[in-house]
Amino acid sequence: MRTAMTCGGAILTALLVAGSGIAAQQGGGARGGGARGGGGGGPQGPPMMVTSSALTDMGSLPTKYSCSGNPANLSPPLAWSNPPAGTVSFVILAHDLEPRPGKMNDDILHWLVWNIPATTTSMAEGVQPMPTLPDGSMQVVAQGRNGGPPVGYRGPCPPPGQPHHYSFEVFALDSKLDSAAAGATRADVMNAMNGHILGHAVLMTKFDRQQ
Repeated sequence: MRTAMTCGGAILTALLVAGSGIAAQQGGGARGGGARGGGGGGPQGPPMMVTSSALTDMGSLPTKYSCSGNPANLSPPLAWSNPPAGTVSFVILAHDLEPRPGKMNDDILHWLVWNIPATTTSMAEGVQPMPTLPDGSMQVVAQGRNGGPPVGYRGPCPPPGQPHHYSFEVFALDSKLDSAAAGATRADVMNAMNGHILGHAVLMTKFDRQQ
């Protein structure tokens, strides 16, 4: 099930800022979208896509994957396809587009996984909250998690009655991020990604917590 991304200019602007300029280098994308990076006028293949058996682009995030789930902080399944030629690793970034803590550019991080092998095309539901996963990929150890796990996926938890938008993004890179070791911060990973992005795809959801 695919839908075209029709979010307004404000959300698209927030998405670009939240990615610290990285998404701006790649162009916009929706579920099944995401422009390939790189220049030149040669032919390009089909666009990189990110999908989920549990999430619908521009739809509501199921409570199961929020802070109100049981268990809480259960990561949703994701899958991606059509990575550009030369892809060496993938990065998953999930973030809340609305808040701007401390009046800064960064928004609220909910998940960041990097050095995912190029042979991997999906993440199963319920990725374990550990800094280094069995395949060698790594997850951010976040600070100020407000009761969330110290590492791994943090379920959306907006104030009741105030729906927020959540972007699930997959980046295809032309290298592994050897400079971003276990324990790296979001800024460390984003800085290491600069100059290595081949492709980018986005799946957008919304969550309205009732209590």
